[in-house]
Amino acid sequence: MKPQQPWELNPSLKKEDLITVAKFISEVRNSIVDLHDEDIGDTNQSLGFRAYECCRSRLNKAALIEKKWPFLAIIKKSGRYTFSINGTPVRFYKGTPSTPEERRLIPCAQAVKQMSFIEITESKNKNIIWFFVVEVDQFKYTESVTFVGYLDGQQISSYEIPLDGLVPLLSSVDSLETNKTSEPVSLPKPKVSAKKAKRDDALPDSAVNDE
Repeated sequence: MKPQQPWELNPSLKKEDLITVAKFISEVRNSIVDLHDEDIGDTNQSLGFRAYECCRSRLNKAALIEKKWPFLAIIKKSGRYTFSINGTPVRFYKGTPSTPEERRLIPCAQAVKQMSFIEITESKNKNIIWFFVVEVDQFKYTESVTFVGYLDGQQISSYEIPLDGLVPLLSSVDSLETNKTSEPVSLPKPKVSAKKAKRDDALPDSAVNDE
């Protein structure tokens, strides 16, 4: 069965609002990638930390300080970072839309509470977990953003958001045409030792959001 569009399952997830947020996340990420400099010690892991944290802090600023869009609010500022679109909890990550890590499908307590306030015809749709999923090209710039919904561990909605109108980054063109940057090198992932389980409030997504 073909997945339904987000706004068909939850009218508060308006198409134009999804496009606005997707473009915003893409622009922030691309600006961070543009500053990436291996000559000063930047790595794939540092890029992942910085891209995630800057997207998170810019969303916080847009919602809490600039009041940029009336539909945007913040539910949880850190840990399992969660914002909302017209009252519906939403998260974001870099990866593949069809295979999110199991831990991502566990909402924070604040999001669960917010879900109960959603006014919707199909009550089960209140429990859908929504994500903006960023996929990147070989240079780590945004290639696509897909808005997906999961219910009981199954993907039931998927919408690839058009990113037309993004301003191209001149330095990325320069690196391809004039600087003749060498082929990207795959760096080994850092060794991670097992740690004791933490409370939900202390689990930062950014710690595992490396490139």
